[in-house]
Amino acid sequence: MISKFFLRTLCVLLFLVASSMGAANIGTACASPDPFPIPDTIVPNVNFWTRVYSQYGSDQGIVHDSLNMDIVYEIIELIPYDVPGASRVNRKRMKLAREKYQHILQRLAHNPRSPEKTCRRVAALFDDPDDAGQFRFAADRVRCQIGQKDRFQAGLVRSGAYIDRIREIFASHGLPDDLAYLPHVESSFNINAYSKYGAAGMWQFTRSTGRRFMEVGYVLDERRDPILATHAAAQLLKENYDKLESWPLAITAYNHGAAGMQRAKALHGDFETIYQSYRSRSFKFASRNFYAEFLAARQVASNYETYFGALDVDAPIPTRVLNLQGYSAFDDLCRHFKVSPEVLKQLNPALRQPVLSGQKHVPKGYALRLPQVGSHDQASMAAIPDNLFQAEQKRSLFYTVQRGDTAGKIARLHRVRLDDLILANNLNHRAEIYPHQTLRIPAGGDRRPATTAPAIATPETVLAENTPVPPAAAPEAVANVSSPTDTVEPDHYPQPLLASVIPLTSADAESDADSNTADLDRQARNVEIVTADVAFERIIQYKGQLVGILQVEVEETLGHYAEWARVSTQRVRRLNGLPHGHVLQLHQKIRIPLGRTSAESFEQNRYEYHKRLQEDFYAVYRVGELQPYRVQRGDSIWTLCRGKFDIPMWLLKHCNPEVDLAALKFHQKLIIPTIERASAADAAPENEADPDIDEAVEDTEADPPDQV
Repeated sequence: MISKFFLRTLCVLLFLVASSMGAANIGTACASPDPFPIPDTIVPNVNFWTRVYSQYGSDQGIVHDSLNMDIVYEIIELIPYDVPGASRVNRKRMKLAREKYQHILQRLAHNPRSPEKTCRRVAALFDDPDDAGQFRFAADRVRCQIGQKDRFQAGLVRSGAYIDRIREIFASHGLPDDLAYLPHVESSFNINAYSKYGAAGMWQFTRSTGRRFMEVGYVLDERRDPILATHAAAQLLKENYDKLESWPLAITAYNHGAAGMQRAKALHGDFETIYQSYRSRSFKFASRNFYAEFLAARQVASNYETYFGALDVDAPIPTRVLNLQGYSAFDDLCRHFKVSPEVLKQLNPALRQPVLSGQKHVPKGYALRLPQVGSHDQASMAAIPDNLFQAEQKRSLFYTVQRGDTAGKIARLHRVRLDDLILANNLNHRAEIYPHQTLRIPAGGDRRPATTAPAIATPETVLAENTPVPPAAAPEAVANVSSPTDTVEPDHYPQPLLASVIPLTSADAESDADSNTADLDRQARNVEIVTADVAFERIIQYKGQLVGILQVEVEETLGHYAEWARVSTQRVRRLNGLPHGHVLQLHQKIRIPLGRTSAESFEQNRYEYHKRLQEDFYAVYRVGELQPYRVQRGDSIWTLCRGKFDIPMWLLKHCNPEVDLAALKFHQKLIIPTIERASAADAAPENEADPDIDEAVEDTEADPPDQV
């Protein structure tokens, strides 16, 4: 028989064991709570984005309150994003829907008890239907969000090829592996995603942020490599967390910038207070909702079968890696390894179009990914004939047009066929060129890029394509005739004089205006010509050193100049007497030190930068309608591009090659391009009719420093 003492002792021991186990479990839980909390204030936002990702497709628009996300006014019908012309139609539909509810809310602000049926329905969505003031403020918050269910599902399928590897990478950096769901918000796991303002790849790195961790250039753009870009994203997110000590803030900083979030934290402390109280010119809808979007994406992606059912997700592609010992032509590698160009391109997304088209070599030291087709030892992989490698990279050949140049003169100067020059630069049937444009000089063995977006045919281009022209009569257009007495070289068609040069009769003026419109239309769609003067104005000795003088072009920063000159940004500032944070002005004169690089090398880097901007853009987008616009008071290139029309600055310059955008005049006529998707699958998602265009991966609290 067991004594009572023994039973009491046993009970005490069991209790102590249970208590110690419980304490251990509590300690474990405290040590590893969910690093991604959901504050009560953003629960409606998370629910809203969950519906966006799992319930509404891209053929639906959700008209809602941008602050009180649980207020949804209406679901409108849109055209699917991959239908040609959908962007233009959808923007109009969303604008009309927003205006409709703004008017309803304004009527309620005037009379909260309006008997109109639509007014009563809208008023019932608010907590206090008799509060006129709330309707007045709500009228300024009407927004239309495009559904993303189909995009999200496609991203889930694509993510299968990368998600496990991404988790491993984050774990290797000591980070929560659920950060692997962030590309659903950024790009829907599309490694080719590209935004109008140059953010690229699955993780949507801008050039300046990407260059901190990867190579971003004319030959390689590692932002497009999902593995390399994931390592970069892990480093950036770790930096953000180390600075902000909070994952909600660190994730928000991925969109808004760490500096901006540090300012917000200094003012308000934690995420929830920042969300409720922080006010900033750049902390707008996208930044305020970025963390909620991540939480919703994590919820949907981690439970995707609940929302989408079973999906056949992509499987990882087995590959082997070979580090190239020299420069090599892409086509030569395809032939040697018996791999199709399409497959090799798919496995090596960091290689840019100039490499794929033969204008550049695959660089020395590049880690080439090849399909894994059985067991291969390193020796067999390295058995590449010496003649497959070249000693150096191909140069980019280009020429900046000067006043008085003709296409024929340029072709003769560089000893290339005029037809090849016309083809390489997509010139019109008159081979018309303008001063300060930069033409690509074709080299032997290269070919026209296959990804060039086709120009939309105009009556003039159709005529040119269907009218045979004798080779001996190939056109040789002047680069903007400077006076009516300019002569035309013999044995060529007469050159067209621009309307601004000589007075025209009314009939001739109308005909010339039509021709000029067609020329501008073709110019706007021309993928090849760089509408920027990349040459130094002159080279001088300045304070005992060799210095180049250039004129600032759009999209350029002091950081670019320092990179191309292989010096520090501070040295460029000192040479020009520019304080930190100085904003460059378009066409400002800048001195560049040339002690560590040649003028030729600097100009080549500058040309390749502008060419890359255009090539990447036109691979995904195209120019739609061209709209005339008269300059208003207060307009500048910055306010026009980033405020009124949501277009890149270089594109405005590209569509107005003869306009000095640094000296706009009141009522001056400009041509404003609308942007459409040429590749709907790779364009960054267009979420609404009027997105917060000044928000990106980097902080934009103030005007971008050292930048045009």
